[in-house]
Amino acid sequence: MAASPGTKLCTGMECIDRLVGGGLPVGGMVSVCGPCGSGKTFLAMEYLLRGALAGQRGVYISTVHSPEKLLASMPRLDRAEGDPFKDGRLAIKHIDDMGSGEREDGKITRPEVSAIVEDIAEAIDGSKAQRLVLDATNPLMLEMQDWVARAFLVSLSRLLFKAKCTGLLITEGDDMQGLEQTMADGIIRLGTAVRRGDNYRVLEVVKMTGVAHSRAKYVMDMTSEGILVTPMLRGL
Repeated sequence: MAASPGTKLCTGMECIDRLVGGGLPVGGMVSVCGPCGSGKTFLAMEYLLRGALAGQRGVYISTVHSPEKLLASMPRLDRAEGDPFKDGRLAIKHIDDMGSGEREDGKITRPEVSAIVEDIAEAIDGSKAQRLVLDATNPLMLEMQDWVARAFLVSLSRLLFKAKCTGLLITEGDDMQGLEQTMADGIIRLGTAVRRGDNYRVLEVVKMTGVAHSRAKYVMDMTSEGILVTPMLRGL
């Protein structure tokens, strides 16, 4: 699927597009949050892969794992042709390779934030990216004072909007009061549920600016076809 007319970007993940009212806001900053093992990185990877299949370039910025490790664990979707990382449709970068690398008492300073955002802008502009993933925000934000973290998110939000690049910010945990959630244009929350000894992944759209999105919870499966969701039964 290509980008839809107006202000929405079809993700290419039909179940997600259906839940968010047709797509994510173009140039928006969407928080994908949840505990370990809830499927956040899989969703982010599929978001970029679906874009690549539709001819949309993307950038994946990791704050934890090396590009080599991420490529080794990349999901393989059925009917996906070629390697979007080898042919340049997608790029993986590590946050440590951005900015000047300068720290003050172990903290990222305001000037360093500006340098990091400039490098993110260069990565987007250099590849003409329409999709961005930052995975995960927690390690990066821990190195910033609160006001610096806010300045980073404001600058990133403005950059994405100006570049018409739709970004997913992956956040570990379920804190709906975090800066990422407060400043995001949308929130997709992943979680887990247990029923009769079986564990289930759960997805819900908490917020999506400007659209009438689903408010229900869904059981989420990660398959070779991509993410699939079904309505969550009562009692689950």
